[in-house]
Amino acid sequence: MGGPNGAEGAPQRVMLIAWGSRGDIQPVAALATHLKHIGREVLVFATPPSTDLLESHGVPFVAAEESIAGFVEQLFGEVDLSDRSLSGLMKLAQFGRQYINSAEYVDLQRSDVKRAFEAAQEFNPDVLLVPNIVYGAYVAIAEALRVPVMTFDLLINHPTPDYPLFQMTVGRVPRWLNSSLHRFKGFLYPKMWRAKFSAAREIVGIDPTRYPDGTKYKIWPHDFPQVCAAPTTIFSQPTGWPKEKIVSGSWVLREDTAFDPPESLVSFLTKKPVYIGFGSMKSNAEFRQRLSTLAIGALYEAGTPGVLLGGWAGLSREALDTSTPRGEALYEWAQSNIYETHSCPHDWLFPQCSVIVHHGGAGTFAAALRSGRPSVVCAMQGDQPFHGSLTEARGLGRYLGIVGSPSVTEGTVGKAILDMKGNEAVNQKTAQVGGLVRAEDGVARTVDFIDTVVRNHSFPWPTSAQEVAK
Repeated sequence: MGGPNGAEGAPQRVMLIAWGSRGDIQPVAALATHLKHIGREVLVFATPPSTDLLESHGVPFVAAEESIAGFVEQLFGEVDLSDRSLSGLMKLAQFGRQYINSAEYVDLQRSDVKRAFEAAQEFNPDVLLVPNIVYGAYVAIAEALRVPVMTFDLLINHPTPDYPLFQMTVGRVPRWLNSSLHRFKGFLYPKMWRAKFSAAREIVGIDPTRYPDGTKYKIWPHDFPQVCAAPTTIFSQPTGWPKEKIVSGSWVLREDTAFDPPESLVSFLTKKPVYIGFGSMKSNAEFRQRLSTLAIGALYEAGTPGVLLGGWAGLSREALDTSTPRGEALYEWAQSNIYETHSCPHDWLFPQCSVIVHHGGAGTFAAALRSGRPSVVCAMQGDQPFHGSLTEARGLGRYLGIVGSPSVTEGTVGKAILDMKGNEAVNQKTAQVGGLVRAEDGVARTVDFIDTVVRNHSFPWPTSAQEVAK
């Protein structure tokens, strides 16, 4: 496995599993393109539609049958994410549980494990990288092929007293309780996902309960090497993490060709507008109307021009209810004060805006940090409250809460925008932090980590690297 493109023993054939929206796939594309650049062979197994990003950068990939856009469409098509009432939350939980446990979804997951396994058998990787949550079961492929494996996350996802569970806000519980909450998750997580993990092991033909060395199969927290692709400027190496688990820095995709923006956008950006967008958040028509009204109404209340990124949520002035006086007024104001675009590279756009209003997803959070601009975070779900609360705790912006809650209104968002635009201390700090984050090289550090793992880590199954070492 050694050769001219790396130190002796460095893996030359790297396979990655990627699941999620563009914000999840883009970091994988960054690592894959870097690996290609240094002469390694790469294959990515990923969920569409964001596989178009891999294709555009010449990264070899195999598309999963599961479409993340289809997943989101089905999961949230009948649910209003901005309804934070008890009945709304219960409806969301029930709908999600029914979908994930449906025969159709289970069959799709089994089919994709088989598809990925067949691709891996043909590619014959020296090492496999697997996302730690939904697709963690794909670790079984590495065990079946007897190759090293490591998992990756875009956030802190291993027990430490330094941070709470990524679904929580920072500072909500005492520091000493954080590790206990992680351990409690380690009790619940296997109960939720054991069937999926066991099915994957069955499909690839390995013991569903034991590793080859006789130790008990453990879903989480696992003992495999793990990398957290998050900014080291914000997340120093967490207390209590073993040496085979690291924070690498973000995996940032360096575009090969410069983005060619329309002249109308370039001209609009001379106004130093506010960016506002909610990424891959998507739901029904009522959700689209509520979120569009919130976004445009906040800019209206702040009296500032804005760039409105439609995204999967479909934010647009066309979604406003113009049958009401308020909706009609917002629509008229938006025509001359808001620039609408469906998508735009964050690393190009954010530095040219004055404030970044976003949902707090891992990819957007990292891009906002790199931009050197203050954030206003209005979260929806998952890791977003964690990133939003961390933004405020570090003095890099404001976290207003969950969209649909009383703390997130057109008025409160508008006020936060003005506060951030005029706060010199926050702007100085975000500029300083942005420079430090941009200087990180997460992909290079990750490659060094991969090489070290392959050469030195002992897995509970025999690997070719271990046999060579003997």
